Amino acid sequence: MKLSALALVTLAVLVLPTAASARPASTTFTATGYEYAFTQTVGSFAGSATGNAGDTGLWNTTVQHDPLGSMPTYINGGTFAMTTVGSGGHVDFVDGDFVHHGGTITTLDRGANCTNQRFQVTGRLHNVSTRTTSGGTGTFSVVLTHYRRSILGHCIIYKARVVGGVGFSY
Repeated sequence: MKLSALALVTLAVLVLPTAASARPASTTFTATGYEYAFTQTVGSFAGSATGNAGDTGLWNTTVQHDPLGSMPTYINGGTFAMTTVGSGGHVDFVDGDFVHHGGTITTLDRGANCTNQRFQVTGRLHNVSTRTTSGGTGTFSVVLTHYRRSILGHCIIYKARVVGGVGFSY
């Protein structure tokens, strides 16, 4: 009986540190990417990320929001998902949901005369989970730039880039 208890304690000591460190080492990531689909009330973005502890990642998010131009333009929901690779090759994921009215989209530059438009997109995340954790929180904050040109008298968005960051409490 003593041998079984000792074996169980030894196994727990060996396994628990691995399980506890299985989530991504980074808690904040710089994020860059592109908007690949949008409507007046939904924007979808994807890109790459670099974490404060050396993790790298690929992310995708869909942000549901009030119609652009509403004052304020609230974030109404959506999802965030990222796959991460740690410096030692450890692969994990982080996903979560945007909190209803937990953020806004603010116009930074309207883009007069068909110049580039800029928006601050900031939202809180809940239900954040990793391979080994759940119930966490997070924040997503990027500046979205719509690159525009006037073509035959019509203002056309030809590219949309995001730069900012995401942070988590696992």
